[in-house]
Amino acid sequence: MFGWLVRLLRGPFGGVLEQAVAQPSAPLTLPAHATVGGRDLTLRYLEQSDGPAILAFARALPAHDMLFLRRDITKDDQVAAWLHDAATGLATTVFATDGNVIVGYATVASDGLTWTRHIRELRVLVAAEMRGQHLGRLLTEQAFAVAREQGAKKMVAQMTTDQVGAIRAFRRIGFAPEARLRSQVIDREGHLHDLQIMTIDIDEFQSKLEAAISAAIPPT
Repeated sequence: MFGWLVRLLRGPFGGVLEQAVAQPSAPLTLPAHATVGGRDLTLRYLEQSDGPAILAFARALPAHDMLFLRRDITKDDQVAAWLHDAATGLATTVFATDGNVIVGYATVASDGLTWTRHIRELRVLVAAEMRGQHLGRLLTEQAFAVAREQGAKKMVAQMTTDQVGAIRAFRRIGFAPEARLRSQVIDREGHLHDLQIMTIDIDEFQSKLEAAISAAIPPT
């Protein structure tokens, strides 16, 4: 019955199918519960009352993480700006929480410009103690589903080139490197880093998937 699926996984289109499987067709109905690393977590959308919890999450991050925060969410005004983006529809954030404690988040962001209204940026960050437990993958997949539900045609992810875990997670759902900008990021200590930009064209990916399925299913 599933012979065509087996052929896809074994054939030249296997990577496309695996990436498609990792892309939920729709986000979970939130709030939702998930067991990750033996901890019972709640996935939910950001709320305007989350300011103090965001500050606590950010201030508990390892020093190395703090170097690369594009928005310094250890500061009240920057958290307020994030909450404003959420209130105005420029950003949709899914939090993973353990009780009242945030342990990770994924954000789908728009720049609000007309000519890039088809593009969403995905941003993901996980607390140090939850890394290696696949929470980042779960959040990334949900954010991807949110972006698709919003009608995104192209999605972008940006990270420094040494963030290999993030690069791996985005590759898994079909993102590919598009550009590397040298010395584009300056960290808190004043050191420069290269910026890796990864993208996925939703329509193009869908076309590849349909071609793969068509090639694998024998004619009737």
